[in-house]
Amino acid sequence: MKISSRRLTTCGVLRNGQVVHLDLVDHEGADISVELPFDQAQAIAMTLPNLLTSALQQLTGKPTARYVFPLVNWLVERSDEHGGLLLTLATEDGFQVTFGVPVEACKGLGMTLAAGSLADNAADKTEDQIGAAPLVTLN
Repeated sequence: MKISSRRLTTCGVLRNGQVVHLDLVDHEGADISVELPFDQAQAIAMTLPNLLTSALQQLTGKPTARYVFPLVNWLVERSDEHGGLLLTLATEDGFQVTFGVPVEACKGLGMTLAAGSLADNAADKTEDQIGAAPLVTLN
């Protein structure tokens, strides 16, 4: 059976987190409810960003197009359980995702961000000032 959605109406969690449900209205106006076990909902969540990028590339004809989530908030937390940090990124409309970032990736990310910051500031500085830029210490 193929279901063509006209609009998503509600969504939520059932059975103590074991099931995610999506309620929608199909192309004929009928109410439809789709229930997905946690592992299938997780697989869809992991797949959708790539599908949206592929769709955008086809819509625009630009192979470099990307579906971009506009970041408005972020949170970094220590996590002994994940062996590094938890990085939560959030958009204005309530979408958020949390990544478990291993210590080595934290170091690389820190160096990349620091280098980008130095490069951005370099345009406004003389050669002597660039060499005097503060160092970033990573633990």
